[in-house]
Amino acid sequence: MEKDEIKTSKCTKCGDVMILVHHKFKPPKKGDVAGWKLVKLLLDNGFRFRPVYTRIDKNILLKVNYPKTLEEAKEFIKQYKPD
Repeated sequence: MEKDEIKTSKCTKCGDVMILVHHKFKPPKKGDVAGWKLVKLLLDNGFRFRPVYTRIDKNILLKVNYPKTLEEAKEFIKQYKPD
């Protein structure tokens, strides 16, 4: 499987499509509507919750934290959207 290949499968309970995300992804609680909107926005923009890095020097990368709000997510997407 290619690094950026999107893997999907169907949920065995509801039949909806599931998207494979990074193994360290921590989903919001079931009733956290804002949290799930944030997850959907990021998934719709190509983020699979893999680590994201920004270059701060020629040979130095700094790991970037994922956004915690929809407002932060808009800027995050502009800056780090996968190709």
